[in-house]
This record gives sequence, structure tokens and C-alpha cells, in this order.
Amino acid sequence: MQDYPLYDILYIMHNDFYASGFLYHSKTQQILLQQQNDKDTESKWSLFIGEKLGEETEEETFRRTIYSSLRLKLKPRAVKPIYSYFHSDKNKNNYICYAKVETLGEFENLKQKLFGWFTFKQIQKINVSEQTKQDIVVGKRVIESALRKKLGERTIG
Repeated sequence: MQDYPLYDILYIMHNDFYASGFLYHSKTQQILLQQQNDKDTESKWSLFIGEKLGEETEEETFRRTIYSSLRLKLKPRAVKPIYSYFHSDKNKNNYICYAKVETLGEFENLKQKLFGWFTFKQIQKINVSEQTKQDIVVGKRVIESALRKKLGERTIG
């Protein structure tokens, strides 16, 4: 293993990331997830995920990922950050985002993936990883807090 100075390690860790998240339709309070249609693995619903390319920001990476997966162009202001954490298995930061959409789009199965809209209550009943469930729970809290703030109600933070 090659030794790197501490500042090089911090730079690599800070700049090497991936972004993941979901689409959110506020009128129906549903989120869009994807499922890999793979015969070799157990099919779980998951967030959309993409690795950083070049000098992209977290939001740009998420927008590109959604376009690549769904052929849907998101406006920059549609993408909202939720939170981030260091994913030790991937040795990268993961930035969780969501994007508000105006319509419940029907998306074709692309690249052997299925897409489905779910309410937050349904997430407890479908096959998702514990980390995905946690990311969605935190996302729901951020969305609810933004709504309370918009209505002039008190929020934390």
C-alpha cells in the first residue's frame, strides 16, 4: 500500500464521491425508486446512484444520473440535498438528494431496470436495504421540514 500525506488522503476522500437519491412528487407524496432486473441477485428497490465525473458537484452528478437512467432533464433548482455520509464499503462520500417533479412519469424499463412510485408508508413493506430505508426516512424528514418552513411553521435547524 502506498503512503499518502494526510492532506492528500483528505483531498481524495472529499473529492471522490457518488450521489444518490430519488424523485419526489409532492401532490401524491410518492417517491420514484429503481430495481435492478438481474437473475443472479435478489431484486431490491434502491435509490438512483451515480459516481462523480470530472468536476461535477453533487447536484450535477445526481441530475446526470437521473438523465442517464430515465432520460429526464431536471432543472438545477429542482435538486435538493438531504445529507451525506462516508460509505466505508465504497471508501467514498455519498451525497443523498431528491428532486421535486410535477408529474408522475411512466418510465420505460431501461438497462434492465424497473421503476416504481411508492408512498413513504409503502417503503416499510417493499424489499429495500436498511441503508436505503434510512436514506428515505431522513429524506422524508427533510421534505416535511421544508414544507413546514414554507408554511411559516417552526422548524429545527
